[in-house]
Amino acid sequence: MRPWLLCNERVRRTSHFLEPMFSRLIHTWFVIVGFVILVGGSALNAATLPPNFSETQVGSDLNGPATAMEFTPDGRLFVCLQDGRVLVIENGILLPTAFVTIAVNSSGERGLGGIAFDPDFATNQFVYLYYTFPTSPIHNRVSRFTAKGNVAVPGSETVIMDLDNLSAATNHNGGAIHFGADGKLYVAVGENADPSNSQTISNRLGKMLRINSDGSIPSDNPTTFPGISGSPTGDNRAIWAVGLRNPFTFAIQPGTGRIFINDVGEVSFEEINDGIAGSNYGWNICEGHCSPPNPTYTEPLFIYGHGISSTGGCAIVGGTFYNPPVNQYPASFTGKYFFSDLCSGWIRLMNPANNTATSFASDIDNPVDLKVDSSGSLHYLARGNNGQVFKIQYTAPPTPTPTPQAQALNISTRARVETDDRVMIGGFIVSGSVDKPVILRGMGPSLAGAGVPPEQVLQDPVLELRASSGALLDQNDNWRESPFVDLIKGTPFQPSDDREAVILATVQPGNYTTVLTGKNLTSGVGLVESYDNNQAVDSRLGNISTRGFVQTGDNVMIGGFILGGNSGSTQIAIRGLGPSLTQSGLTNVLADPVLQLRNSNGTVLVANDDWQDDPASAAQLSSNGLALPNPLEAGIFTVLSPGAYTAILLGQNNGTGIALVEVYNVR
Repeated sequence: MRPWLLCNERVRRTSHFLEPMFSRLIHTWFVIVGFVILVGGSALNAATLPPNFSETQVGSDLNGPATAMEFTPDGRLFVCLQDGRVLVIENGILLPTAFVTIAVNSSGERGLGGIAFDPDFATNQFVYLYYTFPTSPIHNRVSRFTAKGNVAVPGSETVIMDLDNLSAATNHNGGAIHFGADGKLYVAVGENADPSNSQTISNRLGKMLRINSDGSIPSDNPTTFPGISGSPTGDNRAIWAVGLRNPFTFAIQPGTGRIFINDVGEVSFEEINDGIAGSNYGWNICEGHCSPPNPTYTEPLFIYGHGISSTGGCAIVGGTFYNPPVNQYPASFTGKYFFSDLCSGWIRLMNPANNTATSFASDIDNPVDLKVDSSGSLHYLARGNNGQVFKIQYTAPPTPTPTPQAQALNISTRARVETDDRVMIGGFIVSGSVDKPVILRGMGPSLAGAGVPPEQVLQDPVLELRASSGALLDQNDNWRESPFVDLIKGTPFQPSDDREAVILATVQPGNYTTVLTGKNLTSGVGLVESYDNNQAVDSRLGNISTRGFVQTGDNVMIGGFILGGNSGSTQIAIRGLGPSLTQSGLTNVLADPVLQLRNSNGTVLVANDDWQDDPASAAQLSSNGLALPNPLEAGIFTVLSPGAYTAILLGQNNGTGIALVEVYNVR
């Protein structure tokens, strides 16, 4: 059953144990009749928000039963109404003409319930909708429409997937659809009020599905599910996870691709589940945590009980991660998960690091969906007052602070990229206690405009971002294939050549590795850049290291970094390693590294061959735990003001070999 009718169902099921204090709430629950919120024409009361937050209505009232919303890459907001209309809010104005109006069966909980934009929407203008097809046999459907501006091209509907025929029951339809980080379309489907559907692979009800954008089924979908014998066949090969009751909403975390599935419970608990391929979430064997524990079923990450309160409710609706390209909220919100409850009218904030939740907003009139825009503001969609959208912004003035020290805003390394051990491997550390938004670029062809002969540049760079464990977090070949292409376009970070790579990510404090290779094992001079994408966040790029093959001429290793963000100076340590890399199993290392530090004019500020040649610098390196492992390796410790600098690593007497350059922003 869809959440907005669940309130009525649960009054019938739970009245025997409702405390007297809840009796006054029964009338509130029953105002949801026939999907019309009976609040007349009165103004919606403002939500109760934390200090320094405020809200504004986005566009005018929707005049219809709202179900879902989604932002286009260019910032327009498309809103779904249960009656089959898709409305558009552009620049804060609700447009008078619907994007499309489709015929739907909207009895009970049926109707238009989900919307998603193709990952290549900027090019193909494809919009996907999940709705209940009205002609017998009645069933839910995913269709694709082609946009032309703010309206759909007439006759452009293409059916992507027809789901199983529905029974006479008009509830538990699910309806959320989103594209994952893998480019596949994920579809959440309810069990049509028949719990047995959730524990079988003979139909697609009570499941999370995964399909290609054209409706075909990926070959790497799971083939087995815990507690269920056999493997799906035919259309049921779209099944990605089972054991769900009514996953009305789910969300995908930007950068990581992690999926949180919100499953509406029956009489006891609402669930947030970790979206994992091949999982069985246990409905209807378990609601909430299994008791006793049962390893067959994937336990929810977080549950909350029923009853109208600041932490309880009746139907989990709306969920979104706070990982926007720009953080408008304080840094402590980064990486957290917003979720809401229809009946209690609150929004809470879950911390995925420890699976606990705290309060955020309350007194919202039947929220049904949550989204974060590209500027970092949370939006909620409410069915109350006949449908409204509100935007929540952080309004606290900046707190005056003493002049801080300079910090690294951009760090880059240029060297010749070969294959195997001679690819370019970069590392950076995010220090502090909160997540850091970063931009990573892998450059090659555009270096021809920077003095490198065109025939010597890396023609088609491929960039990877990996965790300290080696796990691949993100990869990009051509920047226009990035899911954030519209956030890159027109910015200083847009490469001049489409073959160059860009990764936008928000990463937790820790160690990370970037790997730059040439597509199809090609070689050439390449450049890796790491940018701090939010200086206000209380974390920073602490150090950078890059390993590559040092040659001569244009093929020495050139490390660039920019210090800025304030007027203070900072201590910088630079190390050039070669001989000690044999301890990591490498051969053909640079036997005698030489370091040069230059300013933006190219003037040599400091040079070093053997790090112990400068006693003062060597003492500072040692006291900060940065002593070089080999006396032939080079080290520089100095104090720099904000500005652009270059560290050049070369071999003594034109020596060549694998080497590592490190730049530390000490303090």
